[in-house]
Amino acid sequence: MLKNRLLPGLIFMIGVIAACEKPEVYDPAERFAIEEDSIKLWANANGIELTKHESGLLYHIDTLGTGADAIELTDTLEVEYVCKLLRDTVVGRVDGGSLYKFALEKGIPGWQSGLPLIREGGQIRLLVPSPLAYRDVVVGTIPANSPLDFMVRIRNVIKKKRIF
Repeated sequence: MLKNRLLPGLIFMIGVIAACEKPEVYDPAERFAIEEDSIKLWANANGIELTKHESGLLYHIDTLGTGADAIELTDTLEVEYVCKLLRDTVVGRVDGGSLYKFALEKGIPGWQSGLPLIREGGQIRLLVPSPLAYRDVVVGTIPANSPLDFMVRIRNVIKKKRIF
């Protein structure tokens, strides 16, 4: 009789202890190191010459653009883009006449660092390590800890009106 009462209690306690495992801590520096190596290997295999930004972003400017003003975080941009995983699976796109409009300050950190490197009319390839994208979060069809390959063309820059 006592065994019948102790066994469920023991199973419950083992379940509680097993559920108390600490989640893995996200380490951006470790992810940068791992992903920078894989991005560089991928770029070399595909013949893409990359430059490293101080943020850790890797990029290649295809076209600088002819816009008169430098892009600032407070600007709203209208862009065409294609987003791929490094294995060339397309996970997002806005192109073919459609435009994605957004405030740069609300974009992912990789876009905040990379898009000001060009001007309106420019095109840039951004190889974004996951700490500058979606980190360890699954977003749509993008797996957690995924470095992303963006091809972005800036079609229009809308400057924020300044009040003096």
